[in-house]
Amino acid sequence: MIEIGLCMNSLNYQHPSHLHPPLILVVEDSNEDFEALERSFRQSCLKIRLHRAQNGKQGLAYLEECLLEKPAYPENFPVLILLDLNLPGMNGQDVLQSLKQNPLLQHIPVVILTTSHNLKDIHECYRLGANSYLVKNMEWQKFKQSIHVLIDYWLNTITLP
Repeated sequence: MIEIGLCMNSLNYQHPSHLHPPLILVVEDSNEDFEALERSFRQSCLKIRLHRAQNGKQGLAYLEECLLEKPAYPENFPVLILLDLNLPGMNGQDVLQSLKQNPLLQHIPVVILTTSHNLKDIHECYRLGANSYLVKNMEWQKFKQSIHVLIDYWLNTITLP
C-alpha cells in the first residue's frame, strides 16, 4: 500500500473513517503504467492511499479480504477502483462483471483505465456497469492532466457512497 500526499494545498476529500486518507484500488499489470499513475497522483496534492493488484484475481482477492475485514478495518475498503482491461489471466471485463454482480461490491465506482480505443470494448464496459472509461494518453502531460481531472471529479467534486 502506498500513501501519497506531499502537497500543502491538498484537496478536501474525507474518507468515511475520518482517520485515514481514501484508498484507491488500482488493478494494473504494467509497472510502467502504474508508476506513471503514481507520479500523477503524487502531483495532485490529494492525500490518498493506493493499493495495487497486478491482475484481476489479485484485485478480487483483495476485495474479498476487505469484505471480511470491513467491520474492523473500514479504511482498507476502496472508495474507487481503477481497472485496466488488458490483464493477464482474468481480463478487466471479467473483473468488472464479477464486481458488478456482487451486491456487496457493486456500489464501488469503477473507472476503466486502458489503452483500448475499441468501441466494442467501450460499449461492453458500460454495459457491464463501468462508471467511466478513460483511455490512457501516451503523452505524459496529457496523461497527467486526465488523471488530475479524474481525481478531482471522483474524490473532490462528487459524493461517494
